[in-house]
Amino acid sequence: MRFLAAVLLSASALLGQGQDFNGDLLQAALRGRNDQVKAFLDDGADLEAVDRNGRTPLMLAAQHGQVATVELLLGRGANAAARDHEGATAYVLALFSPEGHGNHEAALKLLPRPPRPKMALDVKWSPIKLVSSCFVTREEVARVVDGLHLPEQFLRVFGAYVQASGRNLVELVGEPADADALLRVELEPASACVAQSGDNLSLSIEARVLREPGGETLFQKVFGSGLKGLHAQTANNLEQYGPIFEPWIKPHAGPIYWAAAGEVYRLTIAR
Repeated sequence: MRFLAAVLLSASALLGQGQDFNGDLLQAALRGRNDQVKAFLDDGADLEAVDRNGRTPLMLAAQHGQVATVELLLGRGANAAARDHEGATAYVLALFSPEGHGNHEAALKLLPRPPRPKMALDVKWSPIKLVSSCFVTREEVARVVDGLHLPEQFLRVFGAYVQASGRNLVELVGEPADADALLRVELEPASACVAQSGDNLSLSIEARVLREPGGETLFQKVFGSGLKGLHAQTANNLEQYGPIFEPWIKPHAGPIYWAAAGEVYRLTIAR
């Protein structure tokens, strides 16, 4: 207690000398050091000070799950609607970019939840990476893969994830005109004949979030073979294509959902 008192007295003395303690306030909020947060605010630190990312003390406290600090800052009048340089509020940071080992769920309950955004999906597949097969022509391989109905499988898995594990944060709608943003997904199964081995198969999925069809791309990323457990496999015949490709879709649903939902929340809050 003596050490803490000395720290607080030192802070007050420096503030009295004109020292800018906004940076110290931000660090104290991030670490959940409420006594320091109170002292800095009482001595004139800016409640809405921002770091180089445009994040306020409330944003940092929420992002790190510092529940008591979030409550303190809200009680002091912190602006929960403030956005950082990427358009994220304290709620969005705690939900989509949590850091540390704090209680993010409890922090979220203290913050105003924005309206649930609407997102439309456009899912297709491309034969561009079906280079060759040891068993049939490239055109026949494309027909075989088309018969697997990979886009329909993705839509089914993605919808199930939204309901079960995605906390139903976004509302999936059928028409882009009714949505706040469009998630465009392109599945790219790949095959290449490897002499004396069979067809080498892999799957990558490109996800893009657009403001509207043909509009600005807000997010773009390829999810694919770099993920653990999704490395290429060899098919010894065409019948193995389905059992190899189909299980690869499910592990992608979660990462694509969270990336897309975060962008849609940022977009709708910024409007």
